[in-house]
Amino acid sequence: MDYVEEVGTIIGPPSGPGVPAECWRELEAELRVELPSDFKALAERYAPMQIGRSIWLQSPATTAHNLAVYMRETVAAYQDCGFSDENFPEFPVAPGFGAPDGLIPITPTTHGESVFLARSDTAYGWCVVVFVGDYDEFYRYDLTFSEWFYRYLRGDDMAGPGGGQDFSNPIALRDFHVPPGTAPVERFGPVRGS
Repeated sequence: MDYVEEVGTIIGPPSGPGVPAECWRELEAELRVELPSDFKALAERYAPMQIGRSIWLQSPATTAHNLAVYMRETVAAYQDCGFSDENFPEFPVAPGFGAPDGLIPITPTTHGESVFLARSDTAYGWCVVVFVGDYDEFYRYDLTFSEWFYRYLRGDDMAGPGGGQDFSNPIALRDFHVPPGTAPVERFGPVRGS
C-alpha cells in the first residue's frame, strides 16, 4: 500500500509549497544521514501544516515551523533530560539523540508527544519512535513514517498505550505556508467514508 497516497485520502490534495532539493541536501548534510523518502514526500506535499489540531508536518524550506530549527532545538532539549534505559522499554540499550545513529526529532504533537525517526534493521531501514510525556517512555513502531502517520491520523494507538486520537471527520487543517504576518489558512480535509 502507498501510505503517502493514503495520507492524502485524509488530508486531501497536496497544498504545500514544496521543498527545494537544496534544502534537503543541507539538512541531511547537517544530520549526516539521508532521511526517508516517504517522510520527505509528505513534507513536500503538505508542510508546514498542523493536522487535526494535534500534529505538525514541518519543512526545512520555510521560516515558520522550520524542520531544521525544530530538530536542533529538540535534540538539545532531550540530550539534557537524563533519560535512562528504563525510559526505553522497547530498546535493548537507550539510544542517543541526533543523527546519524540516534533519535532524529521530526514533529511534536499538542498532546505532549514527540515523534522521532531512528535507523533500524527493518526492511526499509527506519522506524518511528514516539516519546509520550504522560508515561515518560519511548515507544517504537517498526513502520515507515508514512504508514505510522496514516495510522495516527486514522486514530490507531500510535503514541503509546491508549494513544489513539479521535480526529474529526473531515479532519481540521491549518496551512502555515502564508506570507509573514498573515494568519494560517484553516480548512478541512475530505470527508472520509463511513
